Amino acid sequence: MKTSWAVVGLFLIFAACSPNSTERQKGTGDRRFRTTPPSLLYFKNMRSIQYTVEEQPKSRIELYRLNKYEEVRQRPVLYPLIANNWLEDEAYLFLQPNDWADGFLSPLTLSQDTAWSAPILQLQPPTPGEQYALGMQLYESLKRGEGWYVAAADSTFAPIFDDGDERAYFLTTVQDYLKLTDKD
Repeated sequence: MKTSWAVVGLFLIFAACSPNSTERQKGTGDRRFRTTPPSLLYFKNMRSIQYTVEEQPKSRIELYRLNKYEEVRQRPVLYPLIANNWLEDEAYLFLQPNDWADGFLSPLTLSQDTAWSAPILQLQPPTPGEQYALGMQLYESLKRGEGWYVAAADSTFAPIFDDGDERAYFLTTVQDYLKLTDKD
């Protein structure tokens, strides 16, 4: 009788300690997002001090944003975030627009020209895979020194990454993400 109560007690303890499956963010299983213990340890010990961290409610995903970014509203800024889904050994590259006074067109639309006839990039749907692809396109382009524009809510284009510091901060964050996922 004591053994059955002990088993029931252990089961209740394990059930109470494990995260609720509705609250967990399921991993994608995509190898692009995999983290390894050494890369996570390096990021947590060496690079995370450069970031502010916020935990996403109910998902236990840690969102890291580089400390050097200033809060601005007068111009558009696209913040790269490193989303660490440590329960699934994955990390994602998310793109978060600032609270720009003119507002961003939905879905997020980027171009290398101010004309709608030029090729555009849209973040639709904003899945981890789509955000990664757009983030990497921006990263490679910014490394080459190319300019970018973002569509405002009124369908006009405004320059983005004009500030040399913001361009450098974007590149730094993506480089840290690539190291975290063993791509660098």
